[in-house]
Amino acid sequence: MFELVLSGTVSLLLGILVGWLAAIVIKHAAKALGCLLAILFVLLQVLAYYGVVHWNWTEFIEQIRPLDDVAAGAWQDLVKVVTYNISFTVGSLVGFIVSFRRS
Repeated sequence: MFELVLSGTVSLLLGILVGWLAAIVIKHAAKALGCLLAILFVLLQVLAYYGVVHWNWTEFIEQIRPLDDVAAGAWQDLVKVVTYNISFTVGSLVGFIVSFRRS
């Protein structure tokens, strides 16, 4: 009985630590990605202004439609993986939220 409680506690604490570290990494990566996307957007706008590029949005939408089914299947797989070890998942979520708010 004591081993089960200890195992769950260790799993919860490890989950909190992993969640904390994941939040720090994701927050910094998101900031860097946001800066890169902003630079890319400005670059593409400049190229479009000078007539170097032209956007065909109808063709773009037709190319992306098949990805909808792939995304739905990926979401179901993600839910299965995340709910597999729930104590670790809860700990990770708590650590992630606390770290994301503090850093």
